[in-house]
Formats: sequence, C-alpha cells, structure tokens
Amino acid sequence: MRHLIIIALVLFGAFNTWAEQSDQDRIIRINAPINIASEESKKSFIAPHETNLKSGSVLNSDFQVEFVNFPENAKPAFLYAVSIYENLISSPVPVKVRATWKSMGTNVLASSAPASMYRNFNGARLSNVYYPVALAEKLAQKDLNGAEADIECAFNSSINWYYGTNGDCPSNEYDFVTVVLHELVHGLGFVGFFDIVDNKGTIDNNTNAPSIYDVFIYNQGNEQIADEDIFARPSTTLKEQLLSNNLVLKSQGNTEAVNVYAPQSWNVGTSIYHYPENEFSAGDANALMSPFIFKGEAIHYPGDKTLDVLAKLGWKSVSFEGYEIKDFEEPCEKLPVVVEVGGEMDIDQSSVKITFSTDNFATSQSVSLAYNNNTDQFEGELPLNNATGKIYYYYQAQTTGNVAFSYPERAPEQKLSFRVGTDYYPPLLQHNPEKMVNSESPVLNFAAVATDNVGIARVEVEYLVNGQEQDAFVLAKEGVDNYAGRLEFPMQLHSNDVVEYRIVAIDNTMRENKRRLPASGYYNVSVFETEEPLTGYFNNFDSPNTDFEISDFEITLPAGFTSGNLHTVNPYPESSADNQKYNLLAQLKYPIVLEENGLMSFDEVVLVEPGEEGTVYTEDQFWDFVIVEASKNNGKSWLPVTDGYDSSVDDLWSSQFTGSLKSAVSQAAGAENMFLKQTINLTDNTGFEAGDTVIFRFRLASDKAVTGWGWAIDNLSIQNVTTAVDETLAADDVTIYPNPFKSSIYIDGFQSDMNDVEVIITDLYGKTVYRETLYDASYSGKIKIDLPNVAPGVYMASVSDNYLNTITQKIIKN
Repeated sequence: MRHLIIIALVLFGAFNTWAEQSDQDRIIRINAPINIASEESKKSFIAPHETNLKSGSVLNSDFQVEFVNFPENAKPAFLYAVSIYENLISSPVPVKVRATWKSMGTNVLASSAPASMYRNFNGARLSNVYYPVALAEKLAQKDLNGAEADIECAFNSSINWYYGTNGDCPSNEYDFVTVVLHELVHGLGFVGFFDIVDNKGTIDNNTNAPSIYDVFIYNQGNEQIADEDIFARPSTTLKEQLLSNNLVLKSQGNTEAVNVYAPQSWNVGTSIYHYPENEFSAGDANALMSPFIFKGEAIHYPGDKTLDVLAKLGWKSVSFEGYEIKDFEEPCEKLPVVVEVGGEMDIDQSSVKITFSTDNFATSQSVSLAYNNNTDQFEGELPLNNATGKIYYYYQAQTTGNVAFSYPERAPEQKLSFRVGTDYYPPLLQHNPEKMVNSESPVLNFAAVATDNVGIARVEVEYLVNGQEQDAFVLAKEGVDNYAGRLEFPMQLHSNDVVEYRIVAIDNTMRENKRRLPASGYYNVSVFETEEPLTGYFNNFDSPNTDFEISDFEITLPAGFTSGNLHTVNPYPESSADNQKYNLLAQLKYPIVLEENGLMSFDEVVLVEPGEEGTVYTEDQFWDFVIVEASKNNGKSWLPVTDGYDSSVDDLWSSQFTGSLKSAVSQAAGAENMFLKQTINLTDNTGFEAGDTVIFRFRLASDKAVTGWGWAIDNLSIQNVTTAVDETLAADDVTIYPNPFKSSIYIDGFQSDMNDVEVIITDLYGKTVYRETLYDASYSGKIKIDLPNVAPGVYMASVSDNYLNTITQKIIKN
C-alpha cells in the first residue's frame, strides 16, 4: 500500500498539498477551498430528505472515515453527515475520507480538497481534464490510489461548534453537520485550478489542464473560460473573467445554470468554487455551498442544484451494455446492432445512435437506434454495403436534461472497431496448469479463459497417457470467456504412469485458428498413490519426507526459522488467468479414519494478500487465501474443513504484509515468532463424521495481482497422536525413554524372569524399521537402541517376552 506525504500550509485558512508526481496524469497539488465563519446569526434548519438518511434504504456508496486528532464528541456528527451522502452518491469503490482536527485561525471553519486528481484514465469523459480521485474511481470502476485518502479535510479546533444532529443549532454556535456536508462536496468535485498569479488569470498546475469543475464555468456570453483559444493562460483577460462577478456553472447546450461566486477581488479558497451568498432565499438548501456559514444555520441537505452539478461532473452516469461487435468474415449489406443503454440518469430514447467509419473517421455516418419495448434494448442496422477491412464505431446518447454521453468516452478520439474479412488471428488463451492426480480416482478439473476477435468455437484438452494419445476432452463454456470441465480418466492410473496434456482454443473461423498452452510440448501431471489409512498422524517437518504430494510447496528449513516446516515457495506464484485462481497444493498421502470430535492442529504463518475490507471467503474481492480441505472419495471432490482465510486474521500478519507492499509484491518474510496455532474440529460442521476415511490437503489460492511470501505449516497433528515423556509401558514397569527422542531410545525395567526379549519398531503403516532379539535381558539392565537413520515421525515400539506377553507404546522421533 502506498503512503502519501502531505505537507500542510495554512494560507487564509486553507491547506494545500504541494507535492506533484512526474506522472502528469495524476496530480496532488490542489488548492483547498475554505468555509468562512460569518459573525451574523441566522437560526434556521433544512432537514435531510428522509431517504437520504442511512437507515432509509440500501446504501449506494461506502464512505470510510479516518479521524486524526478528532474529539470523540465530534465523530457522531461527522458520521451522520457522511450517512446522508451514502445514499446521494453512488460508487462501486469506497470513498476514503481523512478528517483532521487542527487550529486554523479565527474565521475559518474548515477546508477540504481531493487528496489527488486524475486525468486520461479509462472511463474519463473528457481528455486532459482532471477529475477528483473519488469520482475518477467511480468512472474507472476500480480503486486508483490504494490505501491513500480520497478526500482530505480539516476542521478548526477553535470554533464554537454544535455537534447535535437535530438541526437545533444555538444562535451563538456553528452547526458541525452543515460544515461537514459543505466540505465533502469540495472533496467530491467542487474544486479546481483557477487562480490569479502575478496579476494574471491562470490554471495553477504544471500541465495547464483544468479540473472537470473548471470546464463547466461559462460567462454570460456563453464562453467557456477554460477554453484557451478564447482566454489565454496566463492572461489579464482570464483574470477579468475570474473577477467579473458574472460567471455560471452549466453544461454546454444546457439552458440551466448556477451562478458562481466571482467577486471583484480575488479570495483564495472562496472565489469560483462556491455560489454567491445572495443567490438564495431563506430556506434554500443550495445555500450550503456559499462560502459563508452563519451561526445557528443548519442545512442538512446539499440542495438540488448542487446535486445536479455533481451529476454533470460525472457522479451520475449512463452505461452502455452489449456494445461489442465481433469480427466476421463474410461481407454484408446491413449489420444488425443491439445495445442496452441505462444508468443513473433518464435517457432521451430518440438520441441513441451509433456512428461508424470505414476510413478511421476521415468520414463517418451515424445511424439512430430505435428502442424495443419488449427487450429494453436499442436496435438498428449498419449499412456496410459489403465493406471489408476495419470498421470503427462508437455509441452516443443524451439524457432528458441534454447531457451527452458516448462509449467509449472521448469518442471518436477513443473508439471501438471490428474487422470484416478473412481472419488470421489465433485466440487469446489463459490457463493455470493442473499438476497432480490421484491414481485411485484419477480426476482433473480444468479451467481456462479464451477470447477471440471472431469468437471461440471450442476449447479442448488434448492429453497423453504413457505417450499414447487419448480422445480430446472438450471444456464447457461457463460465462462470457470462461471454460471448464472435469476429466475422469477412462483407465486406472499408477504412480509410474506418465500423464501429459495441453489446452487448445479454436476460433470460429473457416481457418480454425488455434492457440495452444503450452506453446510447445505438454504440461506434466504427477500421478501418486495414497497409502493405507491411519487413525492419526504427526509430522514436525524437521527432515524431508515423502508423506505429502506437493505442488509449489516444499519441506525445508526456510530462512527465519529454527526448524523445518511445510511451506509454499516464496514468493508464491500468481494466477496467469483472469478471474481464476492458481492453486498451490500439499496433499497428505495417508487417509485418516475420523474419530468423533477428532482434532487437527498445526502451527502456521500466513502472509498472503488480504481481501477488500468487509469481504468474506467465496466473495469476488476476497483475493488470495489459504484453506484446509478434505475428501472422502479419494480426491474426486473436496470440502472445506475451514473457511478460506488470509493475512487479515492476525494483526501482525496483516501489518507485515501490507506495510511491505512494493510494486504488487509484499517484501515481508515469515519468521519463527509469527507462528500461531490453528486447531480444527474435524467432525463439527465440516460435512464429515466419525468413521469417514478422508484425505487432507492444504491449498493456497492465488489470483492475478498481488503476491507475497506465502504459507508455512509446522507440528501437524491429526487426532492426538502424542505421548508423554517417560510414559510407563505396563504394570511391570518396563519403560521406553526419552519420548520424544532424537536418535536413540532406552528400554529399562526388565524383570528377573524376562530372559529373551524381542523388540520390534514399526511405522504407523506396519513397516518394520528395527527388529532385535535381546538375550538375557534381565541381566543386561538398561538397553540402548540407536535409530539415527529413522525418519522423524510416529512409531510403534513392541516388546515381547519369552512368555509371548507383548506391550506396545507409541514413540515419536523429532
């Protein structure tokens, strides 16, 4: 997450951010408008509309507030003001507000500005025009500035504030809710770059580019003052306009306008980015955006004019759906076109049209599209007249308020295209390889993303078993570009079998252009066999072992740890396919017979990308995650024994991951002191019950964006395979110790009648790892047995005497 350094300067009560990026499509130097405290008293109250309160309806946006040095009694009023905008403002991206409590002089109530502004992003309606970041994120449909605030606002700690939310502000106090509502409007868009410097009017940034608010300012002669062909920058003629007291906010071609505060003396922080105080009569909510707030004045609704201006800036929009025209090969006289047009504004149904060109808009032709009441779509035909080659096009529509929209935005500078004629372009194909299959139930679940300019005919899996080609397996289409399928092998597999495959996408053309992954050769799939079932399992991973079938996991001693563990490769891989996960897997080869309330426990470190705040496992924005899964049909299907989780479950993990994020890779590394114990009840709401024989796997699911160190697991215990040190074997006091042990054990306590004794040590699968007959054991005293070459794990030690009495104890080698 990026961190922005804010340098605050107080100038006539305003703060300005004075750092500016070299990338001129983002700017963080914005003069913050201010709100002035009038000494006059005008006690009044304008209530919010009922549906504008948080409880009135489903919220259209999410404002997230960070308070800096804020008094506790001011926070509820601030959040109340925020709740009003959460229904008035619509955005799929949270609006992040940083509110600071500070001393700001005697007559300044507050100041506010966007933390940054963007231009020429995907979704911007106008070229080379800056949009406040919150609005840019709405139009772009994505977060643009990470953890940084979208709106920076400051409030004067020296003001005599009224913190109530009922509008009954005393005549000697200033209503805090009113001022918060005012400042948030500045952060949402009532802001720009007009200024007077060296006695000339100018645009005060290094790119000489206006804000979206600036381009809506006209004079009474219907001249746009941001038009440099009319008013040069810098110039005295532009200065005269800024001081003319004769400016309005309007859309080009729209007869409605709102007067702008443009007094004959330039006032930093108030000129241009407010309405004139004398514009409104008593009881008019639009007075909220005048530069002055009176004592006792409570306005808890932004006003229809202000909301209309915000809509014009882009806070209300029109959407075009189903607009894409695919390439095709056979020329035609007329091409049917269908598009859906909707959004947050009423559409003039007679205004929807498509404009196309066969010569890259040297010339063009527009075709009106008619509304179909049955399908809620706009339909028409392009008169192509058997044209071939590339055809460029864009859509247009107007609202009932004469606000014009196009798709793509800034058309015809930006435009769509399709091609008529023979196609030579292979499809685009994305796929995350499958790397392992269980020999006893050989099933592979494939997924791929395939797109093509003409269309996809099919996506299939070509595979070999021991070099022999098998019948191709066709994947089913799931969604627009997603293909998936479940291949159940028609033959039994064995661990020494060689399985290879590739994904092939074929387009919908006469040539059947193809794309293969991998581009040459095949992916290899590891075939493994499960072992005999156990009632329990333990592994501290201090030595390499083959108990797990692994893909992108390792059993090693990683840096930062004092003992070995099972961990993903560091950093873990990203998905190569859009909207699909890359799976890192570690599957235990030994099935476990479940006991009632049997427990699995392990120590873990989880450093994987956390999802969006408030999201939960299975939601789209729950990005990377780890999960423990189990199967009772040998891997044909898997059920979670835990919900997926990420670094956010622990404050240390989360802060380490996010605090070390650089260029989409977290530099944080796991360490011994970051281990936490995870304990899972295997039969409690898991879909499994006592008596089930299941196999377990550990899975890290990674998407196509941020990556990091990964997941480490240690001291895995399933169903309490543990013993106490110096545990007594039986009543005759024969003991085996130490337990756990490192390389040697001792057997002690032989009775006088125990002559010949046989010691057998087996692993949990019945394989004998040590066997010896001890003669005259009672005279030998304590017996030492060296087991240096035995792998760490759980074993059964059996001691049988010459009377065929046998005592058995579990022992653990570390």
